[in-house]
Amino acid sequence: MHKQFKLPSRVTRMIVMMTVTTFVPLAIADVEIYGRAHVSVDSLSDGDDQGFNVSSNSSRLGFRASLDVAEGLTGFMQLEQEVRYENGSGNLASRDSFVGLRGSFGQVRLGFFDTPLKLISGKVDFFRDQIGETRNVTRLRDVYSGGDFDFDTRFRNGIHYQSPSFNDVTFDLHYATNTDAGANIDGNNDAISTAVTWETSENYLAIAYERKNDTESEAWRAGAGKTIGDWRINGLVQLATIKGSTLGAAQDVNTYGGGASYKLNSEITLKGQYFIVDADGIDRSAQMLTIGLDYLWNSSFRLLLAYAQTDNESEASYAMSTGGHGTQVTPLTGEMPQGLSAGFRFDF
Repeated sequence: MHKQFKLPSRVTRMIVMMTVTTFVPLAIADVEIYGRAHVSVDSLSDGDDQGFNVSSNSSRLGFRASLDVAEGLTGFMQLEQEVRYENGSGNLASRDSFVGLRGSFGQVRLGFFDTPLKLISGKVDFFRDQIGETRNVTRLRDVYSGGDFDFDTRFRNGIHYQSPSFNDVTFDLHYATNTDAGANIDGNNDAISTAVTWETSENYLAIAYERKNDTESEAWRAGAGKTIGDWRINGLVQLATIKGSTLGAAQDVNTYGGGASYKLNSEITLKGQYFIVDADGIDRSAQMLTIGLDYLWNSSFRLLLAYAQTDNESEASYAMSTGGHGTQVTPLTGEMPQGLSAGFRFDF
């Protein structure tokens, strides 16, 4: 016969208090775990050599939480990191991570997250995180060295305000006290990004302006989209002026183009897009073409197929596999890099 062991009442009360203290915040807050696994097999070339690769394409794991802190006020946070499925690695808070407060006034966020300018390209890009996505021809960082500019980035040390929606129109103002990781002393390394957006279930129209004050590089970007039956038609225009220590005089680089998708049925969507880069200087322009197919088994799991090529003039070196595509190939100047990709995407 076993003798029953009974904890002293003081110890029991302590354990109960510790348990309640640990789990009550989770019971009060609305907590969500989410993510995406997007991995592809690619044949990629730099315009000369070609090879096969396995690529994890902006795969992610994130945590969100929200909590009613007062009448009409909700506190919220997000912590998101990239997960490299092909290499078995990742960095905590490497993607949009912030804390904020929302109410009838709109919302305010503090942290590290996408700018309003960057969000426009994401809304109109049919191949986000695949080969041939728009960041190959709008980011510009990978083509022009010597300047602290990247027109598809996240601001470090960000302060963001978004207005309430008025007739489906919102206003965003995003300010970075310092685009580097260190402390702000002289105020010379700040940046600003702002946008006005009109969005409904079938329509999208936005215009944004962004400026990096250390180099005085700046860009205007406009995006538009329209759903007509089984068709979706999108377009984008970017007018950028870039400056940097090795660039000499300021250079204007304009990007414009668009694409369309068509739903054959509930499972198969055909899509394609075409963009032109018109840059200062002789033979510095390029054209990028991407075509592909999405096969949806359901809303969470899909097969993605894509072919992309970027036709560079003799002094240009635009890629077709940068942006959110994990395995990136630096193209040879004046050549035509190409890629063929097939991958799975699992959203949860």
